[in-house]
Amino acid sequence: MHYSLRDAFFSRQGVTTVATISVTYFGVLATFLQVAIALWPHTAKHDTTIVTGLIAASLMGGIIHSFPRVSVTQQFKHPAFSITIVQGDILERTGNIVIGFTDTYDTDMTDGAVIHPTSVQGQFQATIYANNRTQLDHDLEQALSTIPHKDQESSSAKPRGKLTRYEIGTVAVLRRRGSIFYATAYGRMENSLRVSCSVDALWKSLTSTWESVRTHGSLEPVYIPVIGSELARVGSLGREALIKMIALSFVSSSRDAIVSRELNIVIHPKDREQINMIEIRRFLQTL
Repeated sequence: MHYSLRDAFFSRQGVTTVATISVTYFGVLATFLQVAIALWPHTAKHDTTIVTGLIAASLMGGIIHSFPRVSVTQQFKHPAFSITIVQGDILERTGNIVIGFTDTYDTDMTDGAVIHPTSVQGQFQATIYANNRTQLDHDLEQALSTIPHKDQESSSAKPRGKLTRYEIGTVAVLRRRGSIFYATAYGRMENSLRVSCSVDALWKSLTSTWESVRTHGSLEPVYIPVIGSELARVGSLGREALIKMIALSFVSSSRDAIVSRELNIVIHPKDREQINMIEIRRFLQTL
């Protein structure tokens, strides 16, 4: 919250926002004041006190309106939907949930070399599948059974993990615990076990994900983490840029055909201090 207060009141954007809103409040209150003076002329003799109070009230209005929020929501029309940026644990949500995977759909968390336990996928496997890797692999195999694979690695080239590669943007739809999980292949699992992802690959993956949600999601709320922000860093994009990219891709897809009435981009609490919610809110307002 300390970082949020700094964003709101001590950054250039924060000060500009407070000043703009305060000026708006001042204009509205000044109009009412002119009407009051016209009706009760004797109040004009207290002009210094009134103006001081007017300035104080306007500034207070600007501060209250700009006070940092834990979440930001923007409503859109034509079609009608909303985008919310919220802090929390995505695996505590129910509905349409996006989970980032690699193009090999590796699931081995034995020592963290292939899939790290602290990643969103690792937490998904531990929480939703109770670390039952056999069941998860079976469900993935079923979900991918009708999707042609792109390539096949040899065990000598890739000694650990799975060998079948799918196109970036492949989505395996898993149904578990009353939710639909969209296992989206957004990153390439190199044979060295390093995950790589480009901006183009992430955009393609997001577009494919929205198409899948449109097909299976019944317009129910969608939850997505800030994918590409951990081990598969997308170029030099930070978390704010990734959030903007996710939101922009959703809006773009929704202009073609409605995807869902509600998109929720879920920020992990440990990442909150790295995100300027004022900047995110202003960006959403431009879409």
